[in-house]
Amino acid sequence: MLEGEVGSCSDELIRLFFIPRDRNPLWVVIDMNVSIKKIKFTTINKTYTELVRDWRGRNCFSTQYPNPDGKRIFLTYYFVKRGFTISKVFRRTGEFLYYYCDVMEMRQTGRLKYVMVDLLFDLIIYPNGRYHLIDVDEFADSLEKGLLKKRQQVYALRTLDRMIRLQTERRLIPRFIKRATMFPLAEPSPRKR
Repeated sequence: MLEGEVGSCSDELIRLFFIPRDRNPLWVVIDMNVSIKKIKFTTINKTYTELVRDWRGRNCFSTQYPNPDGKRIFLTYYFVKRGFTISKVFRRTGEFLYYYCDVMEMRQTGRLKYVMVDLLFDLIIYPNGRYHLIDVDEFADSLEKGLLKKRQQVYALRTLDRMIRLQTERRLIPRFIKRATMFPLAEPSPRKR
């Protein structure tokens, strides 16, 4: 493993470890946290501070966290400009289960600070490529209650359509996510609020 330093997100230096993987190297970011305020109209409005696990620039990075049930681990890639996240979901043992994709409206609000509005549609993509659309009922409920602006409704539907078309062509999940593995779990691993 080789250690190096690169500049990013201002003048700060970020320590990186280079891990050769086949022909596509993986740069793993160490000691860099990102603050994410997640807004979901149906359940949450919280800010999390999480360790960045894979930094591919301010518009694509990942964090890893346990699901509240404690049985699953989510390695989540945030595609800020594309309007969605893709989580590679593992059992605590590291066994891959499925991909969980959220339609999100995201924007950067400061250095390593983001606001994400969950636009409710989610896709579960199974290892065989089959997908399942969920939370359509939550989207309908939010429309009835007037929680989503028309602009957000249109954005959510167009983003979902693009995601489904990409998955139909087997192009939604990038190769680097397919190759990604779960990071070792720290004990304990609570999310900061």
